[in-house]
Amino acid sequence: WDRIKKRGVSSSHIGRPEVTPSHKTMSPSIPAFLFAAVVLVAAAAGVVSAQETDPNNIITLTEWNTILMTESSADYGAYDKPAPLPTTLQESIWSVATLWQWQYNQIDRTSTLGEGYNFAPYAVCSSVPGLSGAERFEAIAELLRAAAIAEGTVLFAGDSLYNDADRTCRAISAETATFKAVIDSQPEDVLQYLQVQPLLSSMKQIEGTFQGIMDAMAAVDCAEDDRCEEEGGGGTATVTVGTFGGRGRALQSTEISLVVILTPIVLHFTRTGELTYQEVINEMMGFATGRSGLNVAEASYYDFQAQNQGVTTDRMEFYSNVIQNVTSLTAADGSNACLDVVLPNDVKIARMGTNETVAVRVETID
Repeated sequence: WDRIKKRGVSSSHIGRPEVTPSHKTMSPSIPAFLFAAVVLVAAAAGVVSAQETDPNNIITLTEWNTILMTESSADYGAYDKPAPLPTTLQESIWSVATLWQWQYNQIDRTSTLGEGYNFAPYAVCSSVPGLSGAERFEAIAELLRAAAIAEGTVLFAGDSLYNDADRTCRAISAETATFKAVIDSQPEDVLQYLQVQPLLSSMKQIEGTFQGIMDAMAAVDCAEDDRCEEEGGGGTATVTVGTFGGRGRALQSTEISLVVILTPIVLHFTRTGELTYQEVINEMMGFATGRSGLNVAEASYYDFQAQNQGVTTDRMEFYSNVIQNVTSLTAADGSNACLDVVLPNDVKIARMGTNETVAVRVETID
């Protein structure tokens, strides 16, 4: 039972972050550490190539952009410089990442963590014509329930992601084997209206999250900018966000707050009392620091592609650089200043009152 709980929490946060800036004063190079911390808490995708599923049943990047406006377009090259990647290349990179995520959800996590860790979040869509949203969802649920019973497992449905005349989409947490069983067993006249998409990291972040963090964490160089005197003075170093450079003077930056919406399986366990919010918080921090068996570096398709000279986008390279900068801080004894000190001490995670959401807040460092 602990294995199921740990697996569900470690990998299934559907984040819709909101950025709340407020000017503070921080120590040298800290914004770079904290930005890395926010990235590690907020994002993780997939790694390598994938097998064992039919790409015809995934949601394409273009289709996903009509369902929710997220960071997916930016992550997959729509705003690359000096020119956006061709749409066909964006879709190709998206497909490879999606297919890997199928494998990662079904195979890699199982072999790493043991039996019982297979729950993961998916977007499931039905486009059967002539049905209402409720009827489409019931048709999806009926297929998945039958497969879950056959597989000896269960599934948990979340809120609607999209419901219009053309299709109905819901977030559903279940074992990947359940989705695969449906795709493998149903005839073409059923599958042509069904799409099953593992949620990639970019799909869990609303559009503008990345730029909001970048803007909020931007520093001012007091040696060249008179605004420092107007805002209270003090030397302010220029730091390239995502690296650990800087001129070694006091930094003026901002506080960041991210709101994380939990996936169906996690919400189910919290509602039944079988999983406390403190356990959710502990698992989130354990995942970010790599102390709970999973870690962001190993779970990053972006970093894998970059480190193995695969096809990447500007955003993928950025995230890979952040991950490499953090992991490069690991000393011979295994200690890491960012993972051992900054994240646990200065990134605070707490339930938002009585809401079924969790806030991730970067604390000001004196």
